[in-house]
Amino acid sequence: MYRVMKRFFAFILLLATVCVVQAQENTVQGDTLVLLENKIWRAKLPDEKQYVTEMEFRDHVWRSTFLYKGKTDTIETSYGICGDTIKTYDRKQYKILELTDSTLVILYLPERMTIGVGAVKYINIVNSPAKMRENENRLDSIWRKEDIWNKGIASISGKPIKDLSTIEPPRWAKWDYDLEKYYTSQMVYPEELLKKNQAGYSVVMFSIDTLGLSRGINILTTIHKKFDKEVIRLTRELPHCLPCRDKDGKRMECFYTVYVPFLPQHYRDRLKADSIAEEELKQSFVEWETVSSFQDGKLWSAQNYITQHLKYDPALLGDKQQVRGIYTARIDSYGEVYEAKVLRSCGIQDWDNQVLEIIKKMPRWTPTINYYGKGEYRKSVWTIPIFFKRNRSLIARTAEKHLEVDVPVCYLNERGDTIVPYGKYRFCQTDTIRNIGFVYENRQNARIVCIDNQGKELFYAFQYDNGADYVREGLFRITDDKGLIGFADTLGNIVIKPQFKFAFPFKNGKAKVTFSGESKDVPDSNGEEHYWDSSDWFYIDKNGKMLKQ
Repeated sequence: MYRVMKRFFAFILLLATVCVVQAQENTVQGDTLVLLENKIWRAKLPDEKQYVTEMEFRDHVWRSTFLYKGKTDTIETSYGICGDTIKTYDRKQYKILELTDSTLVILYLPERMTIGVGAVKYINIVNSPAKMRENENRLDSIWRKEDIWNKGIASISGKPIKDLSTIEPPRWAKWDYDLEKYYTSQMVYPEELLKKNQAGYSVVMFSIDTLGLSRGINILTTIHKKFDKEVIRLTRELPHCLPCRDKDGKRMECFYTVYVPFLPQHYRDRLKADSIAEEELKQSFVEWETVSSFQDGKLWSAQNYITQHLKYDPALLGDKQQVRGIYTARIDSYGEVYEAKVLRSCGIQDWDNQVLEIIKKMPRWTPTINYYGKGEYRKSVWTIPIFFKRNRSLIARTAEKHLEVDVPVCYLNERGDTIVPYGKYRFCQTDTIRNIGFVYENRQNARIVCIDNQGKELFYAFQYDNGADYVREGLFRITDDKGLIGFADTLGNIVIKPQFKFAFPFKNGKAKVTFSGESKDVPDSNGEEHYWDSSDWFYIDKNGKMLKQ
């Protein structure tokens, strides 16, 4: 039993020793590749030689180039490292006698005894900072041609999104849409590889959830595992972004692929530039933050948006020409309004409530951006004054001699700004639009369009007596695209949505309507007069409810 146990422990010890040796051999091979690849090695030849021989090892391919009188001849073969020996695809072997960042000495090992074969010394010709920078740019351009990192943004299914116009791509506060700048500006180069001037890259793919945070980090391809470690660290420390959104503006999870170059001399240049910039910042004032903004970014853009969507009766102002309300909008770090409050009431609660509803339903803002460090989106609060004026009007103008029906027309506001461009409509009956007005479409068989005092199309007006329908008891008839009839008030609010085949104006609080019927010619009118024929007439009130007869 003792002998069996002794042999067992001896076997375990031997196995451990073998594992250590294998691990050391793998490490040696890895270090050899680091020192050997992605450099240009030039043979050290006697001065009288008129030719030049160069070698480059890249991606396990050995490229030997012979240069003579401006002509080049290149031979490529795959290779591998076995201990201190380079073995090629065509079964040639070269023993490495010396290998540093600047010097390579190899000895050809022929299969048979050969006289006159000796060691050849090669010098790394890209050792100077300028040459290293040039070589790194060359390598970088080669690596970027690979197909795997040209995927860009992909849906969560993995299918690449080629047409970025169909989505809103993820966007980071400081780095916008270009994350490569984030990685290259924030990376800490692996010290060991930096000393050896090892250039390379890693390609990382990760998902971005609906909160704009990175998840599921995967390295697609790499030059060295230590590059991977740094890329994974930087990806985990990414600040949140504005998440990807579909064509409807809904948040969606997606994949994001980034090519991260590791270029030693570029890294040293960056450290030097960062040091200079840091010293300059100590001597100057820097604004580290930009405030949130709405749409075109102008200070009054949010105010104009709210004003354009307001609908109110100026008659409620009484003797006043205008009143002012002050409101606050709280914007989160994604640019979405999450709270609206009245800071100072305009004096009419319904108007205050209307403003709050408009604020809550506003399109997304560009959130506040803090540029310090990695940059981040932040919350913000906006204070917005809104004026309710007695006179908000548009004035009709034409290039014709007279402003008359069917001439091209434009509408200007009180400041002379063009709100409705010239030629979009033709004049109908409204020369001044205080709340709503009527214009003809600029086409054959034109319909009458009702627009508000901001130039927004509201609906089609029912045509009566060569113009828009008359107002009866505060309401007039309107139509939809199918010609169905409804009712609206003088502020442009649709009171009863279009749904009736035929409808008469309101009289004594009720209107005669029907869902079916046909229009017929009046006898002996030569087709110039018509009447509505239906067997299903009924009456409705001003809420659109059917009345009992």
